Amino acid sequence: MALPTATLRASRPFLPVAAGLFCIQLDFFSLGLALPTIAVDLGTTVTDLQWLLSGYMIALGAVLIPAGRLGEMLGRREVLLTGIAVFGLSSLVCGVATSVPVLIAARAVQGVGAALIMPAGFALVTNATTEQERPKVIGVLLGVSGVGTALGPVLGGVLSSTVGWRWVFLVNVPVALLALWSGRRLRTSRDEEAGRDLRRLDWWGVLTVVGGLVAVSVAIDDVGVQGWTTPATWGPLLGGIALLVAFGIREHHAAAPLVRPSLVRNRLFVVLCAAGTLANIGTVTYVVAATIDLQTLRGLSAAAAGLAFVVSSVGLAACGPLSGWLTTKVPAGLVMAVAVLACPPALVLLAFARSLPLYVLALGLCGLTTGMGYGLGQLAVQNVLPPQQSAEGSGVMLTSLICFGGIGVVAATAVIEAVGPRPPTSAGLALALLTVAALLLVAGVATLISQWPRRRAPRTVSV
Repeated sequence: MALPTATLRASRPFLPVAAGLFCIQLDFFSLGLALPTIAVDLGTTVTDLQWLLSGYMIALGAVLIPAGRLGEMLGRREVLLTGIAVFGLSSLVCGVATSVPVLIAARAVQGVGAALIMPAGFALVTNATTEQERPKVIGVLLGVSGVGTALGPVLGGVLSSTVGWRWVFLVNVPVALLALWSGRRLRTSRDEEAGRDLRRLDWWGVLTVVGGLVAVSVAIDDVGVQGWTTPATWGPLLGGIALLVAFGIREHHAAAPLVRPSLVRNRLFVVLCAAGTLANIGTVTYVVAATIDLQTLRGLSAAAAGLAFVVSSVGLAACGPLSGWLTTKVPAGLVMAVAVLACPPALVLLAFARSLPLYVLALGLCGLTTGMGYGLGQLAVQNVLPPQQSAEGSGVMLTSLICFGGIGVVAATAVIEAVGPRPPTSAGLALALLTVAALLLVAGVATLISQWPRRRAPRTVSV
């Protein structure tokens, strides 16, 4: 689908935002296939290196909500550029690291940089575009980030097999530098009611939400090693839940809350958030299942597995512009419902595809359908909330997408390992995919039902 000249012209000023999102997606999707090479080079195991993924996800998910508030207070451009600088510098450290602890620590800092980029970037666009331009521009930005998704597996497999795994990180550095240079021209915006004094920031809210999300994420991430019944699991889990409850109570009484209570009373926002979260769980589940299937069961090399992911990644990349275009024609909630309902058939086909060509086709359908749900979730938030709440809403939406996506990885892995002997079997992979497909079917129906009253109301008034 060719993009109109007007859309490209409106999107051009926001290319620094697109570059930041591109780096985030490229880095995340390229690292998985590079882990075996990193493990050999640094003298460790792939299991020990899982914290390269988990530490990043935990840091990213935990900081998103405070990061959105900082953008409203200090300026969205300033926070965006700070995030790009942090991400680029930490990528450089990852690329030259010679020990596992340094590499894991730098990855966690990368997660903080990504958290600063995402809500500030989307909110910057929302506050600088009209209602007609907004979905198209955000669709283009999601499309550019989708290119990073598309290139990630291929680049990760090829670089780690040729010039070395360090270039999986170092490739981010020139892109970040270019984004910083061009981002100086962005017009900043902020919430004038938020003030600039950081003493007004809800620090108790920051401590409780970050601490709670970190504790819950660590507990869930380690459950495969520690088990559910050990203090190492239920201690952080219960502590994290208690902190999140305290955060909810705090937000009802804070003078300047990080998340206004009115946000969670917005029914359409909650429905879109839940549907987008489940779509993202579908994405991470099929990626985990396909990685195991291609490399462990089918015996493909990292480079070959990366090439097999190309069709899937192209589907993910196409979702952004397609979502932006569709939501200018049809209400976002209805498009979301149809996209989520299209996910289960794709996941079922992937579960039972045996020939490699059919499996690759199923991967493409999974990328397109689950990616539509993920992209629509981020895009729709900008349309259903007032512009001054855009960063706040993006922070909450992305926190849900990422934190529950991380839990989805753990749950999917647990299901895969629970069925049959080790190594994982096709039966375990199929059960994980079918379970998520069932959840998405329920979510799609619920989202569709939630749209009917809103669509029928005008007809009732006109009679």
